[in-house]
Amino acid sequence: MPATHKTTVISNEQLSPNSWRLLLAAQALAEQAQPGQFVQVRVTATYDPLLRTPLSMHDCDPAQGTLTLLYQTVGTSTRMLSRLQAGTELDVLGPLGHGFVLPEHGERGSAILLAGGIGVAPLLFLARELVKKHIDTSLLFGARSAADLVGIADFEQIGVTVTCCTNDGSQGISGNVIDLLDNYLQSHVAGRVFACGPIPMLKALQGLAKQRDLAAQLSLEAYMACGLGACLGCAVAVPGGGFAHVCTDGPVFKESEVEL
Repeated sequence: MPATHKTTVISNEQLSPNSWRLLLAAQALAEQAQPGQFVQVRVTATYDPLLRTPLSMHDCDPAQGTLTLLYQTVGTSTRMLSRLQAGTELDVLGPLGHGFVLPEHGERGSAILLAGGIGVAPLLFLARELVKKHIDTSLLFGARSAADLVGIADFEQIGVTVTCCTNDGSQGISGNVIDLLDNYLQSHVAGRVFACGPIPMLKALQGLAKQRDLAAQLSLEAYMACGLGACLGCAVAVPGGGFAHVCTDGPVFKESEVEL
């Protein structure tokens, strides 16, 4: 059950001009969290800004009682978040939503993590759990430029193979991550795909998954207010008509469950 937690900032590290990694002391959250879930953060002790900020859980360490959030400074709330110092108390609501469905122990096959920009945020926590299950895991990471390829070393340290591409060719292959995946599949056996990134990227993945008969799970990013399904602000169309809510039905969906 989601609950409000009082957490404390341990560190708030700038990784690139607009990317930050926030480490929180959050024992209860770390013990409850599942890969792919998210939290809603109140960035001040007041109601200005009024709404909480939804952030993916980047990593969790129940043994240390810590939760890591990876975010970009894209608006007032995240700019305020970037100014928080160690020792600051933060009100965090979570864990929220339905996360990734992991393979069962002993299930064969490989896993491909597909990240577009800050869509890498929920994938490190997932990668750790896959590696624990002895599943061969690769990360295909696409971004606009080299500066946006943050956190690669964290994946490599746990044994994940990382291949990068950038739109401007400043690091890795020049191009987008869907083309990178298509080329990757020419020489690798298709495994489960776990993806997070911009909607156009996920929509293109749906097309490739259908073409290549891939099993894919998509973590959607959406504007939301409550995070609990009450405001209906994060609706996404589903096949056959109607809507699902990213905050409660997702944020993770099978590739066939939503229309993007």
